[in-house]
Amino acid sequence: MAVRVVVAGEIYLDQVFAGFDAWPRPGEEVFVETLTREVGGGAPHTAAGLARLGQDVTLVGPVGDEPWLRSRVEEVGLRSDALVVTAECTGTTVAISTAGERTFFTCRGANKFLEDALRRVPEADHLHIAAACDAELLEWLCARAKTVSVDAGWHPEWLRDSRIQHALRSVAWFFPNEIEAAAVTGESSPEAMCKRFDELGIRAAIKLGPAGSAALEHVVPSIDIDPVDTTGAGDCFNAGFLDSWLRGEAIEVCLEIGNICGALSTRKMGGMDGFPTREEIDQWRLRLH
Repeated sequence: MAVRVVVAGEIYLDQVFAGFDAWPRPGEEVFVETLTREVGGGAPHTAAGLARLGQDVTLVGPVGDEPWLRSRVEEVGLRSDALVVTAECTGTTVAISTAGERTFFTCRGANKFLEDALRRVPEADHLHIAAACDAELLEWLCARAKTVSVDAGWHPEWLRDSRIQHALRSVAWFFPNEIEAAAVTGESSPEAMCKRFDELGIRAAIKLGPAGSAALEHVVPSIDIDPVDTTGAGDCFNAGFLDSWLRGEAIEVCLEIGNICGALSTRKMGGMDGFPTREEIDQWRLRLH
């Protein structure tokens, strides 16, 4: 049964240019083969994945007056009535993609008003925060929902802040990647990281990239897939894990399904279109077992 889920964080318009021979010199112009336009940011990626798996999801975050974005948010199954419209432009990232690397140009735009948007989150059964908010705000947000999860991304000072670590004891799940988990714990192996998180009183599901994921005493390998675009893969892991956890699955199952969702999300450009259906997840689980 679906529950009321709110996902809050920064929201971007991602525009990815790809397919050209070489970078232009100053004053020159090149024409690319493809332009991918998508809603970006950890919050929209996780929210869209949860919605595809059947959860009732409201997206919260600051945006500009951008009709296309609202239409796209609703197209992927999200409630858009809690978006906070500002006088600034929607945050925008232009990514220039070559065979070997990506270069990013980003304007935060409306996301400078993120704290104001977070203080407007509606009450929910579960709240997922895709932001590095301060300890006081995090504790306030924890009172807005029955359960809370956090994926703050790479913010070294935030991760090492003892006040933040104390506040994270109140959340149901913290979702660091391997580098972020090492910054908090000072450990290098998944098993040692999990042990240290337990000592800190923080329930963490650690994303290990192609190696899989880990939580509590479980380390679960990922599936083998040839990625097209890894944008949002960690956010999609969060969606698969949370959907399973909200449905009462065992932790090792949550990790396995999170791995599948994160891996399959890389099949297409952007962080939304590649996210699997429940039927695809079930098919992959049959292969694994």
